[in-house]
Amino acid sequence: MDRAALLGTALAAVVALSFSGEGAWDWLGATAGIALLTVLGAFFRLPAEGGLTPWLRGELAAFSVVAALAATLVIAPLLQTVLAATTDAGRTCHASAAVAAGALESDGSLQRGAELAVSRGDADVTTATDALSRAAANERRTVMGDCIGAVTSGWLWAPATGMAAVGYACAWWLVRRRHTRAPRS
Repeated sequence: MDRAALLGTALAAVVALSFSGEGAWDWLGATAGIALLTVLGAFFRLPAEGGLTPWLRGELAAFSVVAALAATLVIAPLLQTVLAATTDAGRTCHASAAVAAGALESDGSLQRGAELAVSRGDADVTTATDALSRAAANERRTVMGDCIGAVTSGWLWAPATGMAAVGYACAWWLVRRRHTRAPRS
């Protein structure tokens, strides 16, 4: 299999999943990251012969970066959960979501809009209060997701950089070890 094509395809998938929208990082993205790492592990092979040429070093770096980006898809929901529960930024996101939901529930024009939606049968609930309560809960989830997703994205560079460096070091060590073990002719 062509290693460059494999890396390019995996990178395109990571970019599509990472930048496909706003909101919280989700477990479907984590599952996709696991799938990408599995594909990379199954099909990417280091060359059997030759030393650490500049070309091979570049290829190892590219592989390490793509694998690290795929791994960020896996850790993003976990990191997001930790950030939401333990950081000031997470508390700010919770507060922003609560304020947005409260503003929606207390807005008089939205109350009249909820009454109109219920009277038309468009809200699938029986009272305007229930319709407004559901809309406020949705607004809370949306604001929280957008806020904590952005916070998490701002932190992901650190683990991605660390994983790429460790990946490159491990791949370099494997190639170096293979080269020193190879019988000399």
